[in-house]
Amino acid sequence: MVSDPHATVLSVDFTAQLRLEPPPPSDRVVISDAFDLLATLPDESVDLVITDPPYESLQLHRSRGTTTRLTTNWFATVPNSRLPELLASVYRVLRRDRHFYLFCDEVTADVIKQQQGVGVDRLPNGARLCEAGFVYWKEILWGKTTLDGQRIRGGTGYHYRAASERILFFEKGKRPLADLGIPDVLLAARSTVPGPAVKPNAVVRTLVVQSSAPGELIVDPFCGTGVVGVEARAHGRRFLLGDIDLAYLDPSLAGVAPPGVTRRVADGIEPIAPPELEELASGAGDVRAAARAAGWLEGDAPTPELDELLRIRPREREAAVRRSLRAPPAPSDPPLLRAWRAWALSGRRMS
Repeated sequence: MVSDPHATVLSVDFTAQLRLEPPPPSDRVVISDAFDLLATLPDESVDLVITDPPYESLQLHRSRGTTTRLTTNWFATVPNSRLPELLASVYRVLRRDRHFYLFCDEVTADVIKQQQGVGVDRLPNGARLCEAGFVYWKEILWGKTTLDGQRIRGGTGYHYRAASERILFFEKGKRPLADLGIPDVLLAARSTVPGPAVKPNAVVRTLVVQSSAPGELIVDPFCGTGVVGVEARAHGRRFLLGDIDLAYLDPSLAGVAPPGVTRRVADGIEPIAPPELEELASGAGDVRAAARAAGWLEGDAPTPELDELLRIRPREREAAVRRSLRAPPAPSDPPLLRAWRAWALSGRRMS
């Protein structure tokens, strides 16, 4: 699901390959930082972008104890200062007469509007221009219901519970929606699929059908569980999904993802999460041997790779540790390192 400021793209060859090749002719899921993934795509090569970046205001909610979305250590947030870069990148890769939907909360919606110069002045059709080049239409609301759909379910916050999430609706050029009768409040229960910040299929399905045609390419650079890909495939659209951690990727997408990233035990090896990185040098002999083989220790001294991991705050470190270990367990690895690598390829979380 996410861009990590400490992350690097796992495969330089992958990045070079995407730069040299045209847009993918078939569905694909890749491990990549969102900004790096967008940078590999040619100008005006995408038909629709739907995404949900891990916005900075989640840190505010977490500090107040009003959300659990970051307690999984799954991702680091995208700073507000990078949001203009995100919109500019999406604008560049979108074809003319296409749409862009961005899920966010009220705080981030306000930040984006201020950054994009979206004020009271409107075009004759009621839309407003953005610095990135988009026309901004409005906020669509995802109204969060109970599982039975019978009533609105309260969410985070103290001053009237946040029972909705914003979906900012941008347009490049002019493209009619498929159904002009769809309201701007989409009711759906929270997803029961495991994973942080999972979007309901019903809401994503509406956006896919409203703003794309069969055979067109949909991109989600912060894909998380891959719900955009699931709905794109179900409705005959092509898709390209990216994330720095695919541990919660929908198993139905395993066939178009890198081997071993979906929720499963790798090659029958029981996954074991590595210990706290600060404790590696003083750990038992098998721990130190595994850390040396992983490139984290040289003798009993930390390597530059381990120093880089230790600079990441512990609460946000897990995705980077998983990336560092993500390689198929090899027979030549010490047994404990094979178990760590199996953990990195599984959906299990650190305790």
